[in-house]
This record gives sequence, structure tokens and C-alpha cells, in this order.
Amino acid sequence: MSISKSMRKFERELDIRTEKFFWDHPCLGFLAIFVGMPLFILICVCISTVVIAFPMAWLFGWC
Repeated sequence: MSISKSMRKFERELDIRTEKFFWDHPCLGFLAIFVGMPLFILICVCISTVVIAFPMAWLFGWC
């Protein structure tokens, strides 16, 4: 119970800080949301694909 309570508190504090940052720096916020987030997701997908595909290729003798 205390773990979920601390996670909720952390999430609330992070939301407040993020919202304050976006109000103080709207251009950086725009770039972070519409450029940074999709780029971050694309990088995560590429890394996950490499982590899964390379061992399988090695196991099947394709590389």
C-alpha cells in the first residue's frame, strides 16, 4: 500500500513540475512534446527490435 501511495505522490509532483515547466517555457515544451517524445518512442522501438532480432538471427544462423 505504501509503495502505491509513494508512486502516486511522485506522479503528482512530476505532473506539477512538468506543467510549471511548460507554462514557463512554451517553445521548449512544444519541442519536447511534438519532437522529443516521438523521437524517444522511435529510439525505444529500434532498440527493442535490435535486442530481439539479433539474438534470433544468431540462433538461426542468419548472421
